[in-house]
Amino acid sequence: MQRILNVFVKYRNSILYLFLLGFSLIFLKANSNFHQLKLEKISLFFSSSLYSFSNSINRYFRLEKENQRLLKENEVLKSIQIRSNTLFLYTEGCNNKTNFPFDVQRVNIIKNSFQSQYNYIIIDKGAASGIKREMGVISAKGIIGLVQAVTDNYASVISILNQDMKINVRFKNRTTFGSLIWKGKNPKKFSIEDVVSTSSIKKGDTIVTGGMSSYFPYGIPLGVVTNLENNIQNGYYKIDAELFENPAELYKAYVIENSDFKEINSLMQNIKQ
Repeated sequence: MQRILNVFVKYRNSILYLFLLGFSLIFLKANSNFHQLKLEKISLFFSSSLYSFSNSINRYFRLEKENQRLLKENEVLKSIQIRSNTLFLYTEGCNNKTNFPFDVQRVNIIKNSFQSQYNYIIIDKGAASGIKREMGVISAKGIIGLVQAVTDNYASVISILNQDMKINVRFKNRTTFGSLIWKGKNPKKFSIEDVVSTSSIKKGDTIVTGGMSSYFPYGIPLGVVTNLENNIQNGYYKIDAELFENPAELYKAYVIENSDFKEINSLMQNIKQ
């Protein structure tokens, strides 16, 4: 109590000044419309600034929650986008699992190698989250690779930046198929093989997933044709392509699960026998 009294005694002049100032302002506001208007404007300015500052702080602490909400929303939108791309393959009841067997799960990339000829990726989900070997991994604008090995909480992915990796592709709005292969240098530069020279394709054509594998649905946009040469000797095109997205710069991804994968794989094994 004595300390409080000491503070009042020490700052008595300042306290008296603030008291008289406040009393004067109240008096002016009560007896003068002009000063009342001015004081209300000043009060509005300070209160709005305070509320704005307070709101900014609240938004900052809500960022993580908001970010998670947006990521979840992106996961749903990505699933819808994939479904819309494959409508002609799954014409009836696209929401039915038997007609559209692909599910999407969001993951984070925690390691992304891109400096060798045979690169790989590590993602932050594994068997505990339902991740299995040979699941496809995609990004917002393309393909990342295939799940190779799985632990409880992590999984390794064979990157599309791997010269052993061949992706079945199709030229958008055309019936021509080919194989997308990394050139081994620039992460965005690829070549497309196995396209016969009688095919009707041209520079600037968009490349999408072909839908012929069990890993990826049809229609995921990948890139565009940048160069096209007709090799008369072997009857195939020499095609250069550039991806829409740089696989070496990604840190968010989606794992695709084909619920019909085992059934299709079993059928293929019986055919081979």
